[in-house]
Amino acid sequence: MDINIITPSYKLDFERCKVLCESVEKFVCNYKKHLIIVDALDYQIFKTLNSDKTEVIIKEDFLPDWLYKVPYSSRWWLSFKTLPVRGWILQQIVKLSAAELCDSDAFLFIDSDVAFIKPFDVMSLVIDKRARLYSAPRKTSDYFDRRKQSWHLKAANLFGITDISLLSQDYISQLVLWRRDTLLKLLSFIEDSKQRSWKQVLCNNLDFSEYTLYGVFAEQVLREQSGHYLTKEELCYCSWHHEIKNSSDLSSFLATVPPQYCSVLIQSNLKISPPEYLEQINQLQKSFKAD
Repeated sequence: MDINIITPSYKLDFERCKVLCESVEKFVCNYKKHLIIVDALDYQIFKTLNSDKTEVIIKEDFLPDWLYKVPYSSRWWLSFKTLPVRGWILQQIVKLSAAELCDSDAFLFIDSDVAFIKPFDVMSLVIDKRARLYSAPRKTSDYFDRRKQSWHLKAANLFGITDISLLSQDYISQLVLWRRDTLLKLLSFIEDSKQRSWKQVLCNNLDFSEYTLYGVFAEQVLREQSGHYLTKEELCYCSWHHEIKNSSDLSSFLATVPPQYCSVLIQSNLKISPPEYLEQINQLQKSFKAD
């Protein structure tokens, strides 16, 4: 099974993305290519990351011509066929376009504020031709979070699921693996049911979660035909599960990374710059011997 790594990014995350790319090339094996997807205006900054295993791609080259970036804005895109599209929604459209962007059998999505800390073989995510899919029980607090609840209800509406008790799983994590054939079935399902292109359907939504859409479709619509096996174990030690308010908190977080994790996420919205944690990341990496 061919697996491409995909990372959408933008100029303010360049230094973080550089850390990710260096860690991928040092620690990760058996992937086909690492694709970094950026706005056209950001390409000049990111092109230095191009290498034999890393390719920087301009999102305007594969998005529909009815979508236009609002000049001098990182948050909005204009559309001639839908509502204006927020940058966060556009990033999800980019991920859902992976099957149109490249022909690999599967896609491993990794955000640009992730860094690998030890060797990792992407083929370890495939067992008996079935791809790993993160699916963990939703936390009680998720059911009272209006936004997260709306993501599940949106998926249920799109896929005709009326029994909301089926919406019990959380699919949002890092190092999330999607199959190309399953993604194509998801997009075809939306187009067949709505009689419009899937991009138009989703761009007309003010909020949704791409990981929730894919997870619900794979687990509740395709089920055994999804080509996935399910696991509740995460691969990345994520800062969003911890209260981190300053560099001291971050140091404590990095000092307690459990051995089962191959990577760490340090959210960009924590406003802690890479120079503030890069030395600690390097120390973590040095504690493991790369293949």
